[in-house]
Amino acid sequence: MRDLDAALERYSVLGAGPWRCWTFGAADHERCDYRGGPTDFKSRLALNAQAPQLELIEPLTGPSSHRDWLEAHGEGLHHLGVIVESVADAAAEARGAGYEVVHTGSGIGPERDGAWAYIDTSAALGFLLEAVEPPTSMPPVEFTR
Repeated sequence: MRDLDAALERYSVLGAGPWRCWTFGAADHERCDYRGGPTDFKSRLALNAQAPQLELIEPLTGPSSHRDWLEAHGEGLHHLGVIVESVADAAAEARGAGYEVVHTGSGIGPERDGAWAYIDTSAALGFLLEAVEPPTSMPPVEFTR
């Protein structure tokens, strides 16, 4: 999304709210890499509480899969997330199947027990696939809408 606030308005028309919103970046992770090296990205993120859960992301600074996708494809579907027991195992399986793992983060959440990895499945599926080990808890919400 180029403008998270405007996107929240658009998606809320569909009854997708309320939204819990945060600003996250590489500094909120124990480790964060993009295309094989460290990144200092920062993004605004909104999650709703419904199923399926929607996640809206506005890249702010630094290199990231969110910024590159937005520049290449515009707004719209960036990824679908799948809860996994082990992001490391899911990433290894994806690499073994010939997919590139482009953006990863680990040590997230107050207990530093969450992790994620974006897998480039765009040629086969038209979007990225995100493997997620959700953290036990999330940091305090910045704002709701």
